[in-house]
Amino acid sequence: MTHSNCCLLSIPLLTIPTIISPSSSPTAPILLSSWSTLYHHGALTMPPLAFLTASLYGLSAYKLRSSSSSSSFSSSSPRTQKQTQTQTQQRKNEKRSKLFAIAAIATLAIGPLTLLVMSPTNKELMRLNEIQIEPGPLVSDVEEVRELVRRWNWLHIVRSLGPVVGCVVGWFGVFGYGDEEKGEEKVEGEKQ
Repeated sequence: MTHSNCCLLSIPLLTIPTIISPSSSPTAPILLSSWSTLYHHGALTMPPLAFLTASLYGLSAYKLRSSSSSSSFSSSSPRTQKQTQTQTQQRKNEKRSKLFAIAAIATLAIGPLTLLVMSPTNKELMRLNEIQIEPGPLVSDVEEVRELVRRWNWLHIVRSLGPVVGCVVGWFGVFGYGDEEKGEEKVEGEKQ
């Protein structure tokens, strides 16, 4: 989970600034070739990682939800301390299940964002790169290419926020963030 997020964030924070840096003096063809290579490697590795991560979050949500609903008690009998503890655990499992479901959805958000928001920029960069491969005139406006790569970089940051949020919410689910119900237990203890 965390490894793929680091990969996603290393692109806009390290890789793109390096390849578009004026000090590296890239020509338009080199810049397009570098972007294209990065794009194709990412397209091969990141969607399966996002799907796998979201699947694991979804499985965790399902398991926690099914375990909390399979052990419910009758409300007509007086609650024993064990039943109260079990019901408290059920509430915790339900909260954690919701966190994992949110993490799965946030992680999968990278797909629609890529298709809907990034496609025009991706297509333009790919079109320009195709011109470089075919015989004929080369794209020589390095500033135009650099600006497209910068735009792609910002869009990439935006689409990466989904999996990053998913990772943070998933960690809250793993570590039981929000499981503290001291106030509820105190009120229930006073009623008995």
